[in-house]
Parts: sequence; structure tokens; C-alpha cells
Amino acid sequence: MFDKIEFYRVDIMLLREMGHEVILAGSPSMIDKTADLYYCWWWGHAPYVFPWAWLRGKPVVITGAFDYATCREELPGTCYLDRPIWQKLILAGMLRIASANLFISQYEYSEVTSHLKVRKPTLVPLAIDLEKYAPSSNIAKGDYFFAVALSTRENAIRKGLPQTIRAFARFLADYPQTELKIAGKTGEYTENLKALARELCIEEKVEFLGMVSEEEKIRHYRQCIGYVQPSLYEGFGLAIAEAVASGARIITSDRGAVPEVAGPDGIIVDPNDIEAIATAMRTVIETPMDGRENVMRHHWIKDRYSYDKRRSGLEKVVNSVAVTTVR
Repeated sequence: MFDKIEFYRVDIMLLREMGHEVILAGSPSMIDKTADLYYCWWWGHAPYVFPWAWLRGKPVVITGAFDYATCREELPGTCYLDRPIWQKLILAGMLRIASANLFISQYEYSEVTSHLKVRKPTLVPLAIDLEKYAPSSNIAKGDYFFAVALSTRENAIRKGLPQTIRAFARFLADYPQTELKIAGKTGEYTENLKALARELCIEEKVEFLGMVSEEEKIRHYRQCIGYVQPSLYEGFGLAIAEAVASGARIITSDRGAVPEVAGPDGIIVDPNDIEAIATAMRTVIETPMDGRENVMRHHWIKDRYSYDKRRSGLEKVVNSVAVTTVR
């Protein structure tokens, strides 16, 4: 898990580069009771480390996507506002007593701090490997749109996969030679998506790639006509950032942190407007490519979401709380 999930892997690498010994804990039983500082992904996981931190007066830093009001209409029950009162109390309590709270996007920083009491909130956006995720002039453009998403029900709906398939069906009427390729681990909702493609009579034009290697994913970012992810919500939007850094044209939404990651070159649509998504696909395929666009997209990510920027942010926070206690 820590090797395969990008945001875990990057933070582990950066903390080690800063000179820290990092001991991993994927379950409560693995928590090191002698640590000097506890760095926790997700506020819901933080209660497992707080007893040990409190007993020994050690700091706790928490990061992740908080999901204050995620998809309340489309996916009720998934955000902070829809949680049971006891869960709200725990999450709000973690925000108040953590030594520092690291938010991964400006959107979530502003939303959470304006509604809840947060101790030492800091904006430290996620980072992209800019050596790997970069444009290439050696790859010819393909004849397909590309999307990446884990196909569990909640995630597929949040990423806008049903709308993407429906929009592609409309687009296909004008451009029958194109395809839609969807990568990502299959889940219980994969068959629903395949059934939707069959219902729309485009099953031969929609390819579910399943899990792909990082190298394959980057190739698709570079080669696709456009990357499509009309998300209902993103706390950051890592795949969007990867696609932009790789030079892909982006069709996405105005929800959550997406606009700040997609940048001024992204085509922003209402994620529930099927015709708007189809129109954006037509715009992408009908607009000639300018080689300079790829470089501009890469620099948009480089200027905001580099390893150096996240490392600098982490270092400042860790150094500032290393001498504090949680009592």
C-alpha cells in the first residue's frame, strides 16, 4: 500500500530525504510506541496514534483530504457533514488537538478552516514526479480519450465515469473512429459501467484496461486526444495533475480543488451536463495542437506541485512542531 499509493510513497520518500527514520504502520498494531513524532494520513486514522503521542508528549501531524461537504447531493453520507455525530466529534476533535493540520489544496484549506476550529492549519499541496510526468515529442497522438479511476461505486460516480461514457456516446456519432480507454483497478461497479456502454451500443469503443503500470499510464497521458475526468469532487486531483504535467489536454469540472490543479488551460464543464462534456470532447479533437501547450501545462504543475515545494512545506511544519507537546 505504501509503495503503490502515490501520495503515501512521496511523503515517505520526502521525510526520509529530510533525514528522518520513517517507521510505517498500516494498522493500529504496527504503531511505534517510541516515535518522536507521529505523521498521520487521514483525520479518521489519527485517534489510533493520539494515546501514544499524548502519553509521551509527542507531536502529531495530520494530512489528507478532509472532504467537508463532498458530493452531498450525488453521494449522500460520504462527507463530514453527513457523518454520524460521534464521527463528527472525533474528526473535529482531531483538527483541534493535532500539533499541525496539513491541507493538500487551497480549496480544502479555506473550506475547513472557515467552518471548523483548526489548530495550526497549513497549506502543503501534493507533489508530482516531474521527471516522470512530462511531455514527450517522441509519442504520436492516438485516436482515443483517456480516464483513470478505481471502479468502486462511490469512486466511479465521484470521478464522473457514467457521465463520461454517456458523453462519449454522443461524441462518437460525429467521430466514429475514436475510442475511450478507462484505466484503474476494477471494482464492484465495473460491470455497471460495461452495461452502460452496452446499453448505449458503444461497448466495442470503450475499453476497460484495468490496472496499468505507471509507464503505461504516462504513455496514455501523452498519447490520448484528451484526459477526461468530470469529477463531482476532488480534494486535490492527483490524476488530473499527472495528466496536465504530461502535457495532456484536460476536460474536467469546477468542483472542489479541480480548477486550481487543472489550470487555465483545462476545459471546465458542469460534471452533470452530458452535452457539455461531449461538446468539450469535440472542441479538443477539432482544435489543432500547439507544441508549446505541452510545455506550458508542465510548467503550470512544476511551479505549484513539485517535490521541492512539498518537501519545503513538510520540513517547516515538522521542524515547527518537533519541540511541542500534545498535552
